[in-house]
Amino acid sequence: MKIAMRKISCAPKDIALHIEGVNLQAQLYRIDSQILCLKGKIYGEIELICDKSGEEYIHKLENPLVLYISDGIWNAQSQTKKLDSFEVVEFFDGFIDLHYILESEIESIRSDYHTKD
Repeated sequence: MKIAMRKISCAPKDIALHIEGVNLQAQLYRIDSQILCLKGKIYGEIELICDKSGEEYIHKLENPLVLYISDGIWNAQSQTKKLDSFEVVEFFDGFIDLHYILESEIESIRSDYHTKD
């Protein structure tokens, strides 16, 4: 799902997306002319591999998510709003790819260390 950045205003817009049993429910709004905020949660179930036993198991997700989205390169030194550069996702074509964001978050969760409870 792609959304044109120029169409996002200061008023929060509700966003919902579903991939592989994982849901993103969030609000998207403009902070200033170059930066947007995506604030919400990721929830659902994901299949993981236990790093101790090697067994596959289903893990229930309920994670908060706050990301900042930049229209172009984010230069933290020249900005008045100080953000951690790890929280900023840069897009260069004038569109936000929410599918890409959710897939990236899923892969980030999968690459973390997991143990079967």
